[in-house]
Amino acid sequence: MQIEEFGEILHHAGIRHGAGVPCSFFTPLVNYMTADPELDYVSATSEGEAVAIAAGLTTAGQPAFALMQNSGFGNAVNPITSMLYIYRMPVVLLVSHRGEPGVPDEPQHALMGRITLELAELCELRTHVLEPSRFEQQLDSVLSDAVPAAFICKKGTLRGGPTAPPLDIEVRSGTPTPQNTGSFVPSGTREQALTAILPVLNGDLDGRGHRSPAVIATTGKLSRELYELDDRDFTKRNRFYMVGSMGCATGFGLGVARALPERAVVVLDGDGALMMKMGSVATVGSLRPRNYHHVVFDNGAHDSTGGQPTPSPSVDFAAMALACGYRYAETISDLDKLEATLERHIQTDGPTLVRVVIKTGSRADLGRPDLSPRDGYLRFSAFLAGRPWTR
Repeated sequence: MQIEEFGEILHHAGIRHGAGVPCSFFTPLVNYMTADPELDYVSATSEGEAVAIAAGLTTAGQPAFALMQNSGFGNAVNPITSMLYIYRMPVVLLVSHRGEPGVPDEPQHALMGRITLELAELCELRTHVLEPSRFEQQLDSVLSDAVPAAFICKKGTLRGGPTAPPLDIEVRSGTPTPQNTGSFVPSGTREQALTAILPVLNGDLDGRGHRSPAVIATTGKLSRELYELDDRDFTKRNRFYMVGSMGCATGFGLGVARALPERAVVVLDGDGALMMKMGSVATVGSLRPRNYHHVVFDNGAHDSTGGQPTPSPSVDFAAMALACGYRYAETISDLDKLEATLERHIQTDGPTLVRVVIKTGSRADLGRPDLSPRDGYLRFSAFLAGRPWTR
């Protein structure tokens, strides 16, 4: 199948965005999208990150695919099963079939090659082998039914396309200096920190919400606390509570920011979640979305699982963000200054990062959202599209 024909099918289906970790089977597609300025391909640092970026784009009204070699499909199982599945996000996965039985390949692809189709089906993806004569009809079907799907691509299925231009890079080395430096001792809890920034997160939601930021809250107690603070009446429609898919808030927020460059995006993250997919910081920094604002609540612990320590006290997240290409980064522990700090970040060209040093612990009676993941997704997607939503 010539890549121009494949690309035309994607175009007719409304898919102009993709993210992935490439495989040689997909070289025609990556080169094709890179050469066309009207198409948008994001080079991700992991397959799970690619799924998160594609999910953010799709949620924000820009259908997208996630591309990967099947040897890396295992890296994407968590966001597939705990994000695409539970929210029923209609993301299209393009997965190469390295190690296909009967086709000689490298030894590391042997096992995954035997189980690729079965694994995709076990993840309850609507799974097809990419057949040129049936691809357009099958793609239309999965998009019409709004279900997550996987197309397994055999060697040689996609052909032709432009040749990638040679890379001409210049690498610089230096010590980035955050906005502030020193030692920071926590003065309050995560819930107190969230309470402090509610006026910024809620924006003008009492009006039409045009100036309200899109807020993505990472998995665990952060999302639970944010919900219980002021969303029990289901009115905070600009929020997305991430259930599971740990580490994917960064990439999901990037997808939303890329789809809606005029909308401020605030990602509320945790130290453990951020370090799980720290490569996503490099992706954000390389693309430099001006509307992206990253808030990392750092208590040096996996608080949602009992307070086990993380390596975060030895990691300077602000310096790391600057080294990865963020425009502005700082650390804060004084919660009295947090609201003004976040407001300043949103008024600054992103990407920006503020590390909020907090205490461990949460309320013993902390509940869980009454809003189902599916309803949360539909509400957030409707907000981003400017549509009304009713439960």
